[in-house]
Amino acid sequence: MASVSDVLLDTSFTPPCQRMGAMVAFRSFQEFMRNINDVLSCFSDSPPPSPMFPDGGNPVLYGEEDNKSVQEEPVHILNVAIKTDSDIDDDGLAAIFREFTQSKKSLLFEHGIRRLTFLVAQKDFRKQINCEVDQRFHREFPKFFTFRARDKFEEDRIYRHLEPALAFQLELNRMRNFALTAIPCANHKMHLYLGAARVEVGTEVTDYRFFVRAIIRHSDLVTKEASFEYLHNEAERLLLEAMDELEVAFNNTTVRTDCNHIFLNFVPTVIMDPSKIEESVRSMVMRYGSRLWKLRVLQAELKINIRLTPTGKQIPIRLFLTNESGYYLDISLYKEVTDSRTGQVGPKDRQIMFQAYGDKQGPLHGMLINTPYVTKDLLQSKRFQAQSLGTTYVYDFPEMFRQSLKKLWHSSQSFAYLPKVPLPSELLTFTELVLDAQGQLVQMNRLPGGNEIGMVAWRMTLRTPEYPMGREIIVISNDITHKIGSFGPQEDVLFLRASEMARESGIPRIYIAANSGARIGLAEEIRHMFHVAWQDPADPYKGFKYLYLTPQDYKKVSALNSVHCEHVEDEGESRYKITDIIGKEEGLGVENLRGSGMIAGESSLAYEKIITMNLVTCRAIGIGAYLVRLGQRTIQVDNSHIILTGAGALNKVLGREVYTSNNQLGGIQIMHNNGVTHSTVCDDFEGVFTLLQWLSYMPKCNSSPVPILQTKDSIDRLVEFVPTKAPYDPRWMLAGRPSQTPKGSWQSGFFDHGSFMEIMQPWAQSVVVGRARLGGIPTGVVAVETRSVELSIPADPANLDSEAKIIQQAGQVWFPDSAFKTAQAIKDLNREGLPLIVFANWRGFSGGMKDMYDQVLKFGAYIVDGLREYKQPVLVYIPPQAELRGGSWVVIDPTINPRHMEMYADKDSRGGVLEPEGTVEIKFRKKDLVKTMRRIDPIYTALAERLGTPELSPADRKELETKLKDREEFLLPIYHQVAVQFADLHDTPGRMQEKGVITDILEWQTSRQFFYWRLRRLLLEDTVQRKIQAANSELTDGQIQAMLRRWFVEAEGTVKAYLWDNNEEVVGWLERQLAEEEGARSVIDENIKYIRRDHLLKQIRSLVQANPEVAMDSIVHMTQHISPTQRAEVVRILSTMETSASS
Repeated sequence: MASVSDVLLDTSFTPPCQRMGAMVAFRSFQEFMRNINDVLSCFSDSPPPSPMFPDGGNPVLYGEEDNKSVQEEPVHILNVAIKTDSDIDDDGLAAIFREFTQSKKSLLFEHGIRRLTFLVAQKDFRKQINCEVDQRFHREFPKFFTFRARDKFEEDRIYRHLEPALAFQLELNRMRNFALTAIPCANHKMHLYLGAARVEVGTEVTDYRFFVRAIIRHSDLVTKEASFEYLHNEAERLLLEAMDELEVAFNNTTVRTDCNHIFLNFVPTVIMDPSKIEESVRSMVMRYGSRLWKLRVLQAELKINIRLTPTGKQIPIRLFLTNESGYYLDISLYKEVTDSRTGQVGPKDRQIMFQAYGDKQGPLHGMLINTPYVTKDLLQSKRFQAQSLGTTYVYDFPEMFRQSLKKLWHSSQSFAYLPKVPLPSELLTFTELVLDAQGQLVQMNRLPGGNEIGMVAWRMTLRTPEYPMGREIIVISNDITHKIGSFGPQEDVLFLRASEMARESGIPRIYIAANSGARIGLAEEIRHMFHVAWQDPADPYKGFKYLYLTPQDYKKVSALNSVHCEHVEDEGESRYKITDIIGKEEGLGVENLRGSGMIAGESSLAYEKIITMNLVTCRAIGIGAYLVRLGQRTIQVDNSHIILTGAGALNKVLGREVYTSNNQLGGIQIMHNNGVTHSTVCDDFEGVFTLLQWLSYMPKCNSSPVPILQTKDSIDRLVEFVPTKAPYDPRWMLAGRPSQTPKGSWQSGFFDHGSFMEIMQPWAQSVVVGRARLGGIPTGVVAVETRSVELSIPADPANLDSEAKIIQQAGQVWFPDSAFKTAQAIKDLNREGLPLIVFANWRGFSGGMKDMYDQVLKFGAYIVDGLREYKQPVLVYIPPQAELRGGSWVVIDPTINPRHMEMYADKDSRGGVLEPEGTVEIKFRKKDLVKTMRRIDPIYTALAERLGTPELSPADRKELETKLKDREEFLLPIYHQVAVQFADLHDTPGRMQEKGVITDILEWQTSRQFFYWRLRRLLLEDTVQRKIQAANSELTDGQIQAMLRRWFVEAEGTVKAYLWDNNEEVVGWLERQLAEEEGARSVIDENIKYIRRDHLLKQIRSLVQANPEVAMDSIVHMTQHISPTQRAEVVRILSTMETSASS
């Protein structure tokens, strides 16, 4: 009986021959040993007649030589089934069988036994399963032990517990590029192998991987058809079992494995649509994705036989899954077809190949099904190296951006009306930026992994929901697989040139940090040459005088300018004393620091000019940490750290083991809590997605307006959450909150639903900052925490006397950290080109001794600096039940930046120098309260008047004084409340508006609609104002505003002049004017054209008047650049002027 697996494993061609196979069964192994000779006697030299070869010999087709070679090879198969009731383990059984085969080796060869397989039927054990319908009994799977003639009847460990005749179902031959070692499994249905890539002799093996393979049969092992539910449940159960076995092996192996592989062969036929398989498998993989990634399972394969209909043809389907980068699951679906080129030949030569099922052509399309698994290439080796360090391989980031864009489009559809989603291939296009021989940037498309330095940069075009036609960014990233991502001169130059390109184009620059700081190096060519001049060669501990080179060695390196030496004669020989080691290679020392300073300065400048963002993955050390801070907007992956000096180096300085890891120094618990990191993410993919989310709020370049989305959240809706006097979470005011009435509903906030993204959350929690959208308009947000918060100060591990502290901070107060946070957010948002909305609710600055020492005054001044420099609209709004007092009013008053700032107050808000209680303490003291009582209270007035009567007796006077005193004590509390109310009435919005310190009084529930139209108007007016100032930079803001109003009246008519105060009407007019209309110029464009002309004429006149000596040359030059008609007109004017002068 021919074994299919033997044919598949034997790669050399063997002519067909007549074989014999026997299957025998015994009650015990001892019984088999007693009958071995009788069993082997079945295999004689002359096989019995068969239907195929009735004469018992070989067909005439083969010659005598072929027949002879076949006869000399063992060809027969013997399967021995043995029943055992003992508890001998696998190794014990294998030892017994091996002892037998080795003792009978010659006998087995003599009878031509090719393969001997022992099938051990284990003792029955009945595991009763409670079931409502029936009771089922399970028997354990039989054990298989296979011994082959080619191995001199040693066990073929690969086939342990695998029926050899069915081995083809596990497709073991596809692992022929690997040397396999079978790993014992507790689950006998699982077959686990450790593969080592086959390499040339003497070459180190670096590619180790586990292969887990299993066959899914029907529950009764007989039925040919199965349900989809059975497939799904059984596949999931087997996947979990495979991961369990893999986890045990993964933790017990001595080599590092990667690209581990799972293969499941589902034998029964299933009636279903293949797309249903893909959905089911994808959800299953996503469910166990983190565990699969931890086990480094990067590839999986599922073989299924399906029918599309109950009577349809059976189709063998293959489902391949790959997840090489850790964030993108690629699924390819194939069907097995006969190669059309071999379909007409005999069955043996017919070849089966993969054919893509559906539109997507996977990488195996058109390849044979027995194509072996490829070993790891250089790219996968680098990918594994990067992933082992806790980051993504640098050349995987472009695809990560593409997948993040897909997610961004999908998530944006829930809150905005979007155009048609671009095809995945169109979502992202990019070219790599590479340095040429002159150190200048060139754009090229080259294969991943082609970099020769540890820095890679791209110019990317992203088609995003807010810019469906595309927006450009520059991405710069360290390659941690090249010299651990350190900064050398070439890396610094590439970073510099790419950042300069971003600045010159005015587009965002993103830096992905995975580095080890400035590169440290030694001159290797000198390291292996230098000698030591000892004070006493017999005793090295007496020290040494200098390092030197021999004349022969110096001659070798002198031409390289690698070392500076002095010629000396010492100890009777000529020597070259080393004074300076230069090194033939660049990037060994201070030149790296100079390059680091260069890119630090560039990053600082880039932050001022364009949008800069950072993603810290793995680590950012030294200059890498400074680049991250200089670029400001930082996202940090949870397992990464931002440090200046490593824990080991610090421990050496301190002389003891203080720090246990770099994360202790610069992990997210440090950098997020101190505001260096703006946001944290769980992995690199979420980091890139967050970068794109941040970008969605920002203009595509520094000269573009903010991107406005058509939001689904109506701008006319009311703001449902209403701030209260009691402390509340300010995020509810901004974003809304779940409502309990009715349960499951949403109580909307001020901004568009789901659009608020907070930054720097754990740092200075008494202020809330972030970005949001108002009717689709992206804005910066500053709000105030009304509740008390805790400031945690960690203990310093280097100081044994220090301890952790928790400090309570009151709400509605600016502390040093929250003032700095406010100033930092204003500075960042200004450079992003976003308008700013400040929900002001501060009672003042904390001015205690500790806070003054912690520089609250300095950081408060920074807020003024930030607002003064702000170049977009800033709307300050005092919400309901909020108050703005004292120094906190001063630092956000609109007069700081009158062109861009406006202040509004809710009808239930307050503003003043002090709170009413404080004002009463100073300006309405007890004597003033008494005066008020005497003026208002009739009883008190009457008592006071009687007391003033001169003829009162002492007793009456004393009695009246007592009554007056009692009345005063009785009225004092209520009159204090009256005084507080009186003082409070000085702080109302009505007084603020009357004094001109606010622009208007608003209703909270309709404030969203008002601010939307006001903001739209201000942004459009800013656009027009920039155009006018480009035409004439001498015009003031007031003059430009007056011009716009005049142009509005001219365009709309005097009757509609009153509409100038209607924001919605003015927005409509400005949009119509700025829209490009065919064949018509807007009033604004026409007027700007005349303004530009008048300004240019004024400049020319002033220049000629100031420099009369150039007047003639100017006239000649100008006449050379005008038409003949214009020239004739000039002559006519000049002649007219002459005539007028002579007369």
